[in-house]
Amino acid sequence: MDETSTPRRTPLFGPLPTHGIWTALELTRNQFLFILGLSVVCFVFIGGPLWLHARQSHFWRINLSYAVIPLAVAAALHRNGKARPVPIVVATVVIALVKLVVTAMLLVAIGVAQA
Repeated sequence: MDETSTPRRTPLFGPLPTHGIWTALELTRNQFLFILGLSVVCFVFIGGPLWLHARQSHFWRINLSYAVIPLAVAAALHRNGKARPVPIVVATVVIALVKLVVTAMLLVAIGVAQA
């Protein structure tokens, strides 16, 4: 390598994929991640921070965090011009299943950390 050329840097991680499960759901990647993130944030903070109430009932926390998903999906699909009942239900179910896994892992991690 000579002095005039600069070393080429490669990022540790590549860019996020532009196509994925969100494509099949007729959502953009940002919409999918926003809805998922919003529902997880609702789960973590409704009724106080989750880590302070990890061993208490999560009834309201669970119900309200899942109630956000179909509303946000319907709004996103409406914005995309794809708001029909079947895509709304399918996208809601897929995001709810992903949220279930994320929040279950979060609860396990908090439980282990507090043990």
